[in-house]
Amino acid sequence: MPHTDNLGLKMRRLILYFTLLASVTMTVAAQQTTPDTVKEPRSGTPFPIRLTPPGATIPHQLMGTAIRERTFLKVKVYAFGLYVDPEGARSNLSAFAGVSASTLERDRSFYRRILEMDFAMALRLVMTRDVAGDDVADAFDRALRSRVERAATDMNMPGGAAALDTFRGYFNLNEVTKGTEIVFSCNPAGRLETSVSGESRPGIQSQALCWALFDVYLGEKPISADGKKSVITGLPDLLVGSAR
Repeated sequence: MPHTDNLGLKMRRLILYFTLLASVTMTVAAQQTTPDTVKEPRSGTPFPIRLTPPGATIPHQLMGTAIRERTFLKVKVYAFGLYVDPEGARSNLSAFAGVSASTLERDRSFYRRILEMDFAMALRLVMTRDVAGDDVADAFDRALRSRVERAATDMNMPGGAAALDTFRGYFNLNEVTKGTEIVFSCNPAGRLETSVSGESRPGIQSQALCWALFDVYLGEKPISADGKKSVITGLPDLLVGSAR
């Protein structure tokens, strides 16, 4: 009987061992196949850490995410994330290398330097609710019209109003449904590339419109003050490389 009991104990231990081994193997496999994304915390919207936006040939790196809300009821409209050309950002923002995120988020000169648009950047928006196409177009028009006018008068960037009219036409849709992805990309030459649900729209050459689009999110009067801080949280780590 003792021999039988020992044999049974060994068998149970062997079964437990192989069960644990299988569990570990499955966990490792699951970790290896998990997409390389992060989630915007308030909506759960996933954002790839690297994205090659329309018009770009190299992947851009995600710096942070945020949510756009409307009205005092805090209705979530879309999640958005800022992507940058990592080497371009390191080169042009090297003066801020080693500065903490909490310091940078209060530094107006830091945002002004970003908005000089000397390196490629992209914004990825993902709708969190259904919105009429006309409403999306009107929202962009309200946010951008005064900015492109200021770009013309204060920054010697003409032609923004006509470019905005073209851009507005990209949302001539009956409805922009929940989950729709909109990506804007601008290079240092001031060329705006846009995709809606993966479909590219014709490029627009307009420094004024490029500046206005990013000023909406990173300027002195952003559509979301919290979002302005959130979308640059990854920049301090990225810039460490420029200080070496």
